[in-house]
Amino acid sequence: MRAEECRFGPGGELAWDEYVSQCPDAGLYHRYGWGRVVERSYGHAPFYLWARDEGGVRGILPLMLFRGALGGRTLVSLPFLDEGGLCADGEAARAALWEAALDTARRERAGAVELRQRTPSGLPLSPLGSKVTVMLPLGSDPEVMWKRLDAKVRNQVRKAMSSGLAPSWCGIEALDDFYDVFAHNMRDLGSPVHGRRFFAAILEEFAGAARLLIVRDGSRAVAGGVCIVFRDTVLVPWASSLRQWRSRCPSNLLYWEVIRSACEKGLRWLDFGRSSPGSGTHRFKMQWGGVEQRLHWETNDRPSLVDADDPRYRLMIRAWQRLPVPLTRVIGPILRGRVSN
Repeated sequence: MRAEECRFGPGGELAWDEYVSQCPDAGLYHRYGWGRVVERSYGHAPFYLWARDEGGVRGILPLMLFRGALGGRTLVSLPFLDEGGLCADGEAARAALWEAALDTARRERAGAVELRQRTPSGLPLSPLGSKVTVMLPLGSDPEVMWKRLDAKVRNQVRKAMSSGLAPSWCGIEALDDFYDVFAHNMRDLGSPVHGRRFFAAILEEFAGAARLLIVRDGSRAVAGGVCIVFRDTVLVPWASSLRQWRSRCPSNLLYWEVIRSACEKGLRWLDFGRSSPGSGTHRFKMQWGGVEQRLHWETNDRPSLVDADDPRYRLMIRAWQRLPVPLTRVIGPILRGRVSN
């Protein structure tokens, strides 16, 4: 069994994504195109490793060489995303991939290797952070799903509808509407915003699977989410609403429309995306009746993560919340590209 870097090109990409489509442990973020998204958006170099024998591909490990804010280098699988990590058919492929990752880290002078897995890697690594995702099982009938929801959630969805808010499914033509909402929300949270080109790259790379869902008050976008379908699951990795509209529950309407549409399409799961246990975002996701699943983020050395709950960052967060949104849209992506969370 040998592991080596998979060079970007039509042949390598097809073989890689064919393995992703067949491997039960692979997820959306294992698809080859995410390396291009991150490289195009922030300039981090991809090092996609695969293990092969005479029978074909036996395992994969997508890695990006991440350069942090202080100049340190880390190999991350994968930065900015909920997961990635190592997929392999057996221990021989797993061991070969990990050894190739360590060789790559030494060659590129990376101080650590980070894996973000949905299940434990089985390697002698240290846990990193405490992120979870929330998975909601879906049925085939939206009316049945509606009745399963907590009465409070149904009332919030009705409130949004009766106040005149309306959801609409869009493509990249609505990116400016989504990004305006997203940038405002990230400023209010005190967090540097992803660049617009990050989301443009996602919508272009995964045009057949990625859509925008916009909730409007008349012509004004007041909430929006990036929704991506993979196998039998719809994922919502990024979603936001404007603070001044929150009393009218636009986020509840957004997620109900995701659920309704997914049921009609025959999808079986809604993945709400990662959050910190006990946070307001986590509580919002749990109220829909989903099941919490721990994300297994692991490292062999020092992490590249920034913990927003660390008291050292509180003053920085408060200062960011006072900045004009247009300024955060310029500075934010520069800083965001150096924080792998």
